[in-house]
Amino acid sequence: MKLAQSWKSFQTELVAIRHHLHRHPEVGMALPQTKAFVWQKLVELGYEPKVCGQTGITCTVGQGEKVFLLRADMDALPMKELTELPYKSSNEFMHACGHDLHTTMLLGAAKLLKENEDQLTGTVKLFFQPGEEILSGAFDCLAHGLLTDPKVDAGAMMHVFPYQDQEIGQLFIAPGGTFMASADWFEIRVEGVGSHGSTPEFAIDPINVATKIYEGLQTLSAREISSKERFVLTVGEFQAGSPGSSNVIPNEAVLKGTLRTLNEAVRKKIKARMQEIGQRIGQAFQAKVEVVFTNGCRSNQIDPVLAQLVTEHFNATFTDQMMGLEDFSHDVPLMGSEDFGEISHQIPTVTLLLSAAKTDLMLHNPRIELADEVLTLGAKAYVECAYSYFTAQNEVTAKQFKVGAAHDG
Repeated sequence: MKLAQSWKSFQTELVAIRHHLHRHPEVGMALPQTKAFVWQKLVELGYEPKVCGQTGITCTVGQGEKVFLLRADMDALPMKELTELPYKSSNEFMHACGHDLHTTMLLGAAKLLKENEDQLTGTVKLFFQPGEEILSGAFDCLAHGLLTDPKVDAGAMMHVFPYQDQEIGQLFIAPGGTFMASADWFEIRVEGVGSHGSTPEFAIDPINVATKIYEGLQTLSAREISSKERFVLTVGEFQAGSPGSSNVIPNEAVLKGTLRTLNEAVRKKIKARMQEIGQRIGQAFQAKVEVVFTNGCRSNQIDPVLAQLVTEHFNATFTDQMMGLEDFSHDVPLMGSEDFGEISHQIPTVTLLLSAAKTDLMLHNPRIELADEVLTLGAKAYVECAYSYFTAQNEVTAKQFKVGAAHDG
């Protein structure tokens, strides 16, 4: 592909963008600074960006009936950065999941696509998404016409990843089928009756009830769901009482956590059983129990045909930078989740992973450092993913035309 500037200066430009985004992270659905920054960059490249939902941004490039979606998430995490990077976060948030790289690489792809627009035989729809970390952004943008105007036929997401045993700058294409788990965030509120620590007989102790519920939830994997089904139910918060109140039985206890499954039937069953276990244990101990699922998303599904054609194209284009399934150091499917999964249930999609750190630290660690050097590769990978889809579609159309012409004769 052609580029008006040198690849070295292109990389320098991307590094400056990434450092700006990393230094000014924002979380959730409201990303005013990030949105304004990305919007301005797109305008400078000659795009006419549009708002999608609360903070999402879309724009298109190319021509042709087939439309391919390229997505990058923009939000950070509500955690304080503990690195010593010269461009470390200037606030209490951190891009510890690599979304600053994703956004930068898609902006790089936007530039490459614009300069090579005459080579496009389809339309690329660029999508910059908020709220991935809270599993809300995809829902919001889908509800506001993400896959229409123009109608999207297929799409891709990319995610940077740390690998302890792989070099930086290796690409991995997820195989067909379920690649990432669904996710459901839940809250279990136990309302009891508070009392003095010396008179528990006048109380309905919510801590006691909450611990019984916690123990009951752990039996789901041990006794109710087949061992061949992988799922993870984690309680990550247990709140009760207040500091300095060790002589008080509180009125309320709250459990918060996540449920991740690979099977929709299992997901529905476990959610129903969580409700039943909470309610019945509450009744047994005379407490009021409410089980609420606050947000979530379905599993990330990979279209096998799309994955195969992108893999074949990448094997030819990025020959020395491809990682096979045998080299992938994590169990597939992954138990991590992506709200891009909701998109993957509506159109054929593929997920690309790019190694961006050689470390035993995982994403979401406050000390994780992800490499600038993958930015140009990531931008190229986004572009080549769209190219591979359009090339395959053109080949199918050509074959259909030949068959039709033969029949006409």
